Amino acid sequence: MASNDSGSGIRLVAFDDQQKLTAPIRNATSEPVTLFQELSPCISFIEQQTKEKKIVILITTVLEDNLLQTFESLAPIEAILISSTIEIDIDTLPTKVIDVYYQPENLLRSLTELLDAIEMRINVGSFLFNHQTDASDNLSFYFYNLWKNYVENPKSTKKSLIDQARLIFSSNNQIKGSIQQFESSYKPNVTLTWLDRQRYPFPYHVLISNALRSHNKEILSLTRCFIDDLTKQMKPATTISNCKQVYLGTKISMNLIEQFEQRVKTDIVAFQCFLRVTQSRANALVEATQPSRRRNWANVLFKIDMNDALCASSTEAIIIDMATPFKILCVTRSTGANNTQQLLTIIKLSALNKNERDKLFQEFIQQQEKLGRTINDLLRRMGTDISDDEALADEYKARGEWSQAADSFARITDPNVRVLNKYGCLLQEHLYNPSNALRCHQQALLKANDREHAETLVHLGVVYKSMKQHAESFKVYSQALEWFENEEERDPTMIACCLIGLGTAHWSLQKLPEALECMEKALAIREHEVKPKNELDIATCVGNISNILHDQGDIERSLSYAIRTADLLSKCGKDDTRFAAALNNLGAIYRTKGDFVKAREYFERALKSLPDEKHPYRRSALANITALETIEKMKK
Repeated sequence: MASNDSGSGIRLVAFDDQQKLTAPIRNATSEPVTLFQELSPCISFIEQQTKEKKIVILITTVLEDNLLQTFESLAPIEAILISSTIEIDIDTLPTKVIDVYYQPENLLRSLTELLDAIEMRINVGSFLFNHQTDASDNLSFYFYNLWKNYVENPKSTKKSLIDQARLIFSSNNQIKGSIQQFESSYKPNVTLTWLDRQRYPFPYHVLISNALRSHNKEILSLTRCFIDDLTKQMKPATTISNCKQVYLGTKISMNLIEQFEQRVKTDIVAFQCFLRVTQSRANALVEATQPSRRRNWANVLFKIDMNDALCASSTEAIIIDMATPFKILCVTRSTGANNTQQLLTIIKLSALNKNERDKLFQEFIQQQEKLGRTINDLLRRMGTDISDDEALADEYKARGEWSQAADSFARITDPNVRVLNKYGCLLQEHLYNPSNALRCHQQALLKANDREHAETLVHLGVVYKSMKQHAESFKVYSQALEWFENEEERDPTMIACCLIGLGTAHWSLQKLPEALECMEKALAIREHEVKPKNELDIATCVGNISNILHDQGDIERSLSYAIRTADLLSKCGKDDTRFAAALNNLGAIYRTKGDFVKAREYFERALKSLPDEKHPYRRSALANITALETIEKMKK
């Protein structure tokens, strides 16, 4: 049940080309430390974290200015900690460098504090407004209300959580030790204790916190038992002594402050987490005004009126219930004497009371019902970056309304890789417009990284094949196959797909032995590795082998594979266009054998199974019937 969003939102990376980092630093925390000794794979790994929306803390022994400037330029890196025995003036170093540490224990102490501070910044940055900038509903804002009140999750238990967590973190000995501690010590009535990152990193900090922010329904369902235990600790703030006003001190970017300023008194905000705050203004101010070398961070104090919001009190903090909605009362910036230095920004929030919360969510549900959206429809879209136009296009596709779907895709400004590839596939498969499909996939390729890049190459291979650009098709399928074969976790489905693409390109270039080899490899993978088996995909491989054998002149073997193809598709794919192709191929083989009666029978069956008069398979069947009639006239 591993997921891209499993684990924390923070990645610890160590770059140590001289192997100078000590073991205590490499095994510093419950966060796994990914160690690199070569620069190129280190940079590639860090860049990958952008796609996975992770923040990187880099621990390194390098002091070379060019290397530090390279790390400074990498967006995922939030902080750099340098372990060194050489004294250096920190003011000469890039601003992401927190400090240079001459003793390992000092680095570890700073790292512990930094992890807490960065997680707080991530949590604060997870806020969502209940409306988009165009004033339409922000569906993700309402995720937790629906998830808590409407979703029937599979039964989550402490045992199921532990069993699955051991699979997710099977290669991390530190977290496995924390899981063991949870198994032996956890009690539901002391859930708040388990929010202490240093003592109990599992399950909240290394598994749940990032899933809360990303709305990972898979992980949230798995950990529901713990979340429910935590939710049971929540009481109205009015029942907790002196909990009418709380504070949160942190540092956030000026861009986030501007977002709050633009929504003052006009919108409602919620943080996608259990928000940790304090009743001590002095303590919050200390957190907000900690010295920092980062020029783009502002000191911020959140002043929060609690009303009767749900929260829980621990010895060190107040924990506010996840996704509690707040009004933004005001944003006040304080500056230095000459308006040159940002000292402190105060953001005042007021929690909605129970009646206001209930009204907010009820009005949202009613509005969505008027638009014809069910709770399941909403939950499928929430936590994703699917726009209304993309969702509408998907609905049109599900109904077979291809032109309307294309119009919806075309309206999307600055489409991402997923949208471009969806649009390209629609143009290729249903609107028979390969030139525009090619442009879509080429645009996607410019934006894509890693797996998305490889998947886009596969889409390009399909289009190049349809345009009879077989050398280009061979090239992109080869590149995609190389990527998938080197992927850490083998994906037999995609490897088989690439092999079929390569086989088809070989076949079109009349390299028949190479084509047959690729198709037989793909068939073996689809029959023995892909789970569960997909009979339609197996039939495609068998049909391709039949066609190649036919072109090699091995008519009897070709016929046996063609019959198997038609049999497979008659059982599982009568409504699939591949069934028509299989019938058409059978007709062609019987024509080659001189059995014109059976050939005509299969050509006509192929026509009947294809009501779409524009489909290329139908045109092929018609051409075969015309050719057959010509042969029959010549015979007479």
